[in-house]
Amino acid sequence: MFNAKDIKKTSNKKAWLTMLLIAVLSIGIISCDDDDNDDNNIVTPEPEEPEEVASAWLTGYFTATPNGRLYYMEVNENIPDETDVSNAVELGLGNRILSFGEHPYSWNDAAGTLTKWNVDRTTLEFSVDGIISFASNGISGNIGLTIVIASETEGYVQDIFEGQIVEFNPTTMEITQVITFDLPPVPNANPTNGIYFVNDPVFIPETQKILYGISYFPTGCCDYDGPDGFILGVFDAQSKTMEYKQDNRLVAAETLIPNGDGFVYAVPTSTAELVRKYMNYDQSVISTEPNILRIDADGNIDPNFSFNYQSVLPARWARPIEIASGNLVPFSYPDSAVWKFGDNWDSRFDGFSADDFIPVTLDIVTGGVTPFTAFDQYQYASFNHTTNGVDFTVAGTFAVPDENIEEVSYVLRREDGFNYTQLTKHVGGSMQRMAQLW
Repeated sequence: MFNAKDIKKTSNKKAWLTMLLIAVLSIGIISCDDDDNDDNNIVTPEPEEPEEVASAWLTGYFTATPNGRLYYMEVNENIPDETDVSNAVELGLGNRILSFGEHPYSWNDAAGTLTKWNVDRTTLEFSVDGIISFASNGISGNIGLTIVIASETEGYVQDIFEGQIVEFNPTTMEITQVITFDLPPVPNANPTNGIYFVNDPVFIPETQKILYGISYFPTGCCDYDGPDGFILGVFDAQSKTMEYKQDNRLVAAETLIPNGDGFVYAVPTSTAELVRKYMNYDQSVISTEPNILRIDADGNIDPNFSFNYQSVLPARWARPIEIASGNLVPFSYPDSAVWKFGDNWDSRFDGFSADDFIPVTLDIVTGGVTPFTAFDQYQYASFNHTTNGVDFTVAGTFAVPDENIEEVSYVLRREDGFNYTQLTKHVGGSMQRMAQLW
């Protein structure tokens, strides 16, 4: 039997054992907690975000192939010394390359589609951001360089000879409206002896006007069925209306050259001389002088300004190089001693040679003529465009297939006046565009 004293001893022993058990369990729990804490203290490093490329330069070009001109575009962090087809996106035959802001755009002639492209800011990889088809509006063909992107929400595709301009949103890549208007005052949109077309338009942001020079080029001889003088289409992007201006001081609309003096100049090229030499037309209606006309920012042709460049250039035909600086416009004209138009239509270009042209700078206000040397090392200059306030020109040398010599072209950046820096070289075709996307 247990007495009270024994019970007390037994209770103390049990209490001691209980406390010991609790202590052991506590140690185990603490140990497990420590293990858990050790696992939690292992920090997995977050993957580093790739750095954005500081700048992106778009170059567009084509290469000559047996099937035609194959177009490419590529993007590099810095302006490349030479194009690299292996680093480019192949767009296919019959494309034109544009850009606005950070996005390149490409126009497919055959399909009548405009594609918007994204360029990844870390990898510089291309991806398609949207495609608009204008084929259902009856628009296709070589009109890519006449597309005007006026803002992030407004772009315009012209189809003037069908009396329409299609407005689209460059951000959403959706057609927003089709604007219709009267046809231009041309005798026939598909004449027997020639074709009508629209030269590269001039967009004037201050007045939101788009100027379209409507050109006629005779393709056959000899009855003239072109317009009675220069036709200017003035599209108002605010009111969505088209107005035509006509001036018979200039034969068959020609090139529009925007100038730093706030004016745009309409300058005749080869068409005017072909009409004068080979075509039968009413000289009492259309001027026989190769006049330069001046247009203000609202699209008004100045009735008090015209300049007959034939009065100072010693050749019947002079062709403008489509750039200007102040009142100065470069021209090239054939050396009359070695080159002239043929005696008849079929032989009209028999004497043509690119090396026979003499480049000069013409002051269209004073009539002063000075040598123009900016492109002396090249045989041609074309594809002038302005992007982000910077003027670019493409210049190069022609291919000579018989001697297995390929065409070589360069993008030139205008620094000041007619001072140029040679940038990217392209062999086998021609450069088309350069633009800084960011």
